Amino acid sequence: MNDRVRVRIFGREYEMDAGGLTPLEVQSLADFVDQKMREISEASAIVDTQKIAVLAAINIALDYLQLKENSGKIQSDDITPRLAKLQEILDQALHA
Repeated sequence: MNDRVRVRIFGREYEMDAGGLTPLEVQSLADFVDQKMREISEASAIVDTQKIAVLAAINIALDYLQLKENSGKIQSDDITPRLAKLQEILDQALHA
């Protein structure tokens, strides 16, 4: 079984290791990141894709921390491994 998934983020194609996620999950995450990057691009004068990607990552991290603060249901021990995998996928995308 091929663990590589091809996605398009901000107009650029990436082939990623799914890292235990389903192709649908990877595509959904890619779509989410793409949307965040487009929101930042449209709201600012920034044209550097790497800067937009970093701002999107910070924005997503802020959303996560706010959600974590507002919800007693989230156990960081349960989410930490998945966040580490998502970080790995983001790193691969930025360095491709």
